[in-house]
Amino acid sequence: MIVRSIPTLHGVAASSASSTETKPGIEIERRVTEEPPYKVILHNDDYTPMEHVVAVLQKVIPRMSVKRAVDIMMEAHTKGKAVATKCHKELAELYQDGLNNEGLIASIEPD
Repeated sequence: MIVRSIPTLHGVAASSASSTETKPGIEIERRVTEEPPYKVILHNDDYTPMEHVVAVLQKVIPRMSVKRAVDIMMEAHTKGKAVATKCHKELAELYQDGLNNEGLIASIEPD
């Protein structure tokens, strides 16, 4: 089960499966969905410079620290692949496309 926080301007819960939380000046709606998480997998290649891999991971996946990007890159380099992140399917597809468009090899699979 995934819980996503989605800011709303109207402050109306979308369904009975939603709850509304109020913060100072901001109302946040939380929706619980039944979709399974997906893994975004980075695959090793012998051509892409390591610095480029780290930079692309940080560019494509929000809030990716340098340390985490380096760890993912090194795991893919030494083991052949590494899980870059886990998220819902649509976002996983977006990250996969972003990584592939920057010259990296990425795939997704259910967790």
